[in-house]
Amino acid sequence: MTPRTAICAAIAFAMSYLQLCGSTTLRRGAVVGVMKIWPFSGPSLFHSVAPSGEAPAEKRESMQEIKDSVMLSRSFGMKTQALCHEAAEDEVPRCRQLAGQRLFCALLSRHMNRYEGVEGLAAEKEKCDSVDIMNNAVEATKD
Repeated sequence: MTPRTAICAAIAFAMSYLQLCGSTTLRRGAVVGVMKIWPFSGPSLFHSVAPSGEAPAEKRESMQEIKDSVMLSRSFGMKTQALCHEAAEDEVPRCRQLAGQRLFCALLSRHMNRYEGVEGLAAEKEKCDSVDIMNNAVEATKD
């Protein structure tokens, strides 16, 4: 068997398998819910069927839940660590807290329209209005 024949056979097998899976899904009923794999894109190729035949109710996150998920992310932590690398050892936790608040407020101001109608947005915006996002976090820990 030549490599070209092997590739053609593999492609034919994959296409038959996908066709078989697709017809099985169609026999079960229409696909109602869509599961997202990557949070920054549209619906993925992976689908899930809602058990009752109805679309699941969309749970709306609160501003605090959004803030927690952003501030606890690995990339956000790495950014605050980089911003506070010059802080004295005993000031690092306070510096990271201030840097995190400043970063979050900067992100929120850039993407404010995305969070219209989210519970707690007005309170978070009010907090951010008193934060100087242009101030250096290391210097702010000394204040």
